[in-house]
Amino acid sequence: MSKFNHSVKVPTQYRATAKILRTALEKQKSIKSLIFEERHARVRSLQAVLKHYSDNRGAVDQAIEDTGLLTENPNLDPSLAKVLVTELIFGRKQLNGDSKPVQTVRRFKEKLQQALTGALTKEEVFKPRYVRINTNLLSIADALEYLASENWRRKELPADASYADFLVAIRSLEEDEFMTDLNVSTVLIFHPKTAYYWASQDFVVSKKFILQSKGTCLAAELLDPPPGSTVLDMCAAPGMKTVHLCNVMENKGRIYAVEQSGDRYKTLCNITDAAGCKIVTPILGDALTMDSNSCPDVEYILVDPSCSGNGMQNRISVVDEQKDDDRLFKLAGLQVKILSHAMRAFPNVKRIAYCTCSLWQEENEKVVQYCLQVNPSFKLLSGKKALRNKWQSVGDSEIANIGKKCLYCRPDSDLTDGIFLALFEKRREGDED
Repeated sequence: MSKFNHSVKVPTQYRATAKILRTALEKQKSIKSLIFEERHARVRSLQAVLKHYSDNRGAVDQAIEDTGLLTENPNLDPSLAKVLVTELIFGRKQLNGDSKPVQTVRRFKEKLQQALTGALTKEEVFKPRYVRINTNLLSIADALEYLASENWRRKELPADASYADFLVAIRSLEEDEFMTDLNVSTVLIFHPKTAYYWASQDFVVSKKFILQSKGTCLAAELLDPPPGSTVLDMCAAPGMKTVHLCNVMENKGRIYAVEQSGDRYKTLCNITDAAGCKIVTPILGDALTMDSNSCPDVEYILVDPSCSGNGMQNRISVVDEQKDDDRLFKLAGLQVKILSHAMRAFPNVKRIAYCTCSLWQEENEKVVQYCLQVNPSFKLLSGKKALRNKWQSVGDSEIANIGKKCLYCRPDSDLTDGIFLALFEKRREGDED
């Protein structure tokens, strides 16, 4: 809330948005989870403003500092200031009401615009809006029909288009065009300027369309559990990948979705329930205590453990993205424990997908390398081959026979968040690498 004591109150949507932003910054919580917990109808406006701030955080924070907005107005709540500046410059371009904080930011509009002139924002580093069709609730055909009714034009790629051709086509999207993703058939790609449109759609609120970065969609795509199989999602909250697994399985089979945090477990339950997941069994517990007794007949496992998160373009952090060797050492230790546990505790497992939203080798290739050394019953598959060679970014080729088989999603070259993926398969007798 604003710290000003005045008769005209700050509009509710601004105060609610500032509260979410403050919690995200101070407690390092997921903005998506915090928004989902908001039961008020204002949730759509919260999504839009926070998305704009995430995409332009550096520019907004620098403009506030350069103009002296907070130093000249020490009673103005910093989180509220960020929300108001974002809405005024990158959002609706106007502010509601005449509260003192709103009037203050309005007075600084010209200075803010001057400070932002020439500033490099993440929207300028072409970042498409990815939208995944939740096939539990909406067929691909019905989704395309809906988009046509909304006057969206579908941009088609030639059948023989390469990955490079695909990236060129994304960059040349018009604002009223969309494309189907080359790697994930249920992912649609829109121009960056459509972010506000998608943040305000009923179909998103009803979970028929899910706003999910393309990179995070590759985990379920690589694991590829068939309908009727039994899957374990070891670190499941908030639940986006769980829902995608359910889609891949055509809502047939069983998914054990494990989460240790009570708050995140509630979010997981809410998201999977709202998304129409009939086969998900949420489990509140520690993934390291799960085995074939608590989760019987597991054939496929997704391991998406806690990580540094330095690959996430829209992650809001109060620290600069600098390498913290001590923290990486601790995270890698946990990641090795969870991945190795997945390899040892489930005798019927066939495939395991390992995923992080990190670009550091300590959490990626080196974790893979160690786990293969201590778990020789598994081999590493080529992620690039799994995507029909329609991919470019792989790991470090100098890490013996491992890096080239792992996938990276790199923001600059792949136009999505920074993600690492590795796919393991249980060896059969006579298997070779």
